[in-house]
Amino acid sequence: IAQALKPLVVRAGIWGSVRTLARSYEIVIGMLLFTPVAFLAWFPFVSEFQTRMLFNQAFSRGLQISRILGGPKKDRSAGNT
Repeated sequence: IAQALKPLVVRAGIWGSVRTLARSYEIVIGMLLFTPVAFLAWFPFVSEFQTRMLFNQAFSRGLQISRILGGPKKDRSAGNT
């Protein structure tokens, strides 16, 4: 509201207070939102939970991601002649 009425707020001489209040509000809301996220990021079970949520369909089908990332298996018997 103060941004929309900036000319009036500047004339009233409270623009500096409005900016300080806005900065404080952003800091408090940022702390409220990101502190729990940062705190939970330290725990390993959260990472496992995120992986399960992202790849739920693959896990439910029994797909093993390590097989996909490992590539094709090499035939060891052919090279030992």
